[in-house]
Amino acid sequence: MSLESIRYNRGSLEVLDQLLLPIKTRYVKVQGVEDGWRVINKMQVRGAPAIAIVGCLSLAVELTKDTSSDKKVMRQEIEGKLNYLVSARPTAVNIKIGADELIQLANSLSADDNVTPEEFKERFISSIESMLTKDIEDNKAIGRHGCEAILKSLSGDGLVRVLTHCNTGSLATAGYGTALGVIRSLNESKRLGYSGAVRLI
Repeated sequence: MSLESIRYNRGSLEVLDQLLLPIKTRYVKVQGVEDGWRVINKMQVRGAPAIAIVGCLSLAVELTKDTSSDKKVMRQEIEGKLNYLVSARPTAVNIKIGADELIQLANSLSADDNVTPEEFKERFISSIESMLTKDIEDNKAIGRHGCEAILKSLSGDGLVRVLTHCNTGSLATAGYGTALGVIRSLNESKRLGYSGAVRLI
């Protein structure tokens, strides 16, 4: 079992405070964009996928409380808040990509006269929430494909020894891991003999 880096239900977000690991396990409540910016900037959340998801989910949490009925105002506020979240860690590529995609969605929803303000908000929040499940699905696919590629390259059925670098596990993502997802898949296949990780500090 692995720790959850992100706990989310609509309107509620908690982030594992990675600054306290491995000594203590504590979750920080994220009640909106300001809290999202803070946990990203202070490095309480780490890993490009997790940073993007936490940032965007912090906006979703805030939007669940928003009572605005003007789509153009919502669109402007969304763009400003997403750009603000990107400023928390400007080198984190995934949050910039996610913000750009969501700004594009907000522009599209705002321009569509058939979309009510309530539909705008619902579709926008649902799009953010789908980032969480998509990341886990993508990570599991990376794990499967990586495992298959490694096993195909072997000339036997012995155990595999793997070394990885950086924060690539479930704490850096929505919950499964990228390179460590490959290691998890190798372990599930009963083919992992040894795994190690290096991290420059």
